[in-house]
Amino acid sequence: MPKRTGFTAWYDKFLSSFSIEDLFVRKRPPGPPRTILINEPLPDSYYDKKHRLLKEHQYNSNQVITSKYTLLTFLPRNLLEQFRRVANV
Repeated sequence: MPKRTGFTAWYDKFLSSFSIEDLFVRKRPPGPPRTILINEPLPDSYYDKKHRLLKEHQYNSNQVITSKYTLLTFLPRNLLEQFRRVANV
């Protein structure tokens, strides 16, 4: 079989290394274990010299924002929603 070059070689290389499973596999190593402190101050080891929280103890929040509009986008989006239907024009 002749050696492939150009696009076909790139395409074969891409398909051989592509896996759907890679899209859903965790790529980052897990962070340090969390300790949940209820109604207790954080230990001093969680802070640096200037009493700022250390980076390894800052976690992402679980907040989900489901709002459709903000103060700036209310009027343009609302008008777009209203006039995209033929009956409202």
